[in-house]
Amino acid sequence: MTPRPRSVAAPSFDPGAGESPWRRALRSLFKKRVAVLALLAITIIYGAGAYTFLDAFGIPTGLQDPTKTNLTLRRPIREGELLGDFVARHGVSVETVAQLNPEVADEFGPLAEATTLRAGTQLVLQLDAALQAPSSEHWFGTDRTGRDLFSQTLFSARTTIVMTIIVFFLGSLFLGLGLGLLAGYAAGWIDQVIMRIGDVILGIPGLLVLIVVSSAFRERWTDAFTDIDNFLGGSFFIDQGIDHITLLVVALTFFGWVDTARFVRAQTLSLREADFILAAESIGARTPRILVRHLFPGILPWIIVGLSATFAGVAGAEVVLTFLGIGIQPPTASFGAMIADAGGIRTFNLHPHLLLVPGVTVAIIIFAFNLLGDAVNDVVNPRGR
Repeated sequence: MTPRPRSVAAPSFDPGAGESPWRRALRSLFKKRVAVLALLAITIIYGAGAYTFLDAFGIPTGLQDPTKTNLTLRRPIREGELLGDFVARHGVSVETVAQLNPEVADEFGPLAEATTLRAGTQLVLQLDAALQAPSSEHWFGTDRTGRDLFSQTLFSARTTIVMTIIVFFLGSLFLGLGLGLLAGYAAGWIDQVIMRIGDVILGIPGLLVLIVVSSAFRERWTDAFTDIDNFLGGSFFIDQGIDHITLLVVALTFFGWVDTARFVRAQTLSLREADFILAAESIGARTPRILVRHLFPGILPWIIVGLSATFAGVAGAEVVLTFLGIGIQPPTASFGAMIADAGGIRTFNLHPHLLLVPGVTVAIIIFAFNLLGDAVNDVVNPRGR
């Protein structure tokens, strides 16, 4: 009897078999709804803040100047001045003046460019828009001086973007990552020196140092950037608040690199005896090459996990320090300054939007970064998958 041929199972096809680890990790990350929502929130807020960078280079954004007040504005008529000359001098239209000053129109008749008013007549050029609730004209309302909260929120987001990115790259990547890799791989006296310096920094009361730095160096720091602006023939650095931002960046970087260095050192110690590191050493690879080409890729996923925590921490620190008066200084927009200007409980009861707008925005930023960090940790950590 001829045996029946066995059926051969068709080979299974794994759609992710040829994917790179990074693409596979991104695919796993985007399957998590929490991560997608967190990325969406961060993209919207940071994208809105990035849009205001156009203003720094003189490109119109359609946003109101965050420092411009919308209080009642009155100006007098000069002796013998025609209404046409008056509106041209103040940059308004006759129709606007007629609409804002009905009592003047009732007294002198229909207002036109050829109308001559009595000298000293006060004309309203702008109505009081202080403490207005959200409306179609002011989406997030206005504060006690009539400043538009929507434009303040976007410009404050720009400050947060600059702070988080610079502190991350300068503190976490440059100092924290570099010194952590060096300490973990070199060990010996180099490790001891780096870690002991970190211990001394952590033992210093950070808030006290920031107060001292703010009071002792802020004026000199601003004078230095003023001299740079004068040398360049402009006022770009002062107008954009670069002096306040860089001083706070230096202070946060000084205290922020230690935790990253400790974490990177611990990961490096667990990898320095791995076979691929020993193989690289056996063929004569130098220390910089081993750190950059072999150890760095091994701890890069954990750096990405820490990125979200760093961004959330820097954003929160900037808000707290500015709220206490030792961070970003006016007129530079900041969420901390917006929260400080919101006032106390009575103001919150009467005008809740003053505190809710910056408070909710900051809460979304910090919460989104923390959720994103948890999702990335689930993807990177095999035990969390």
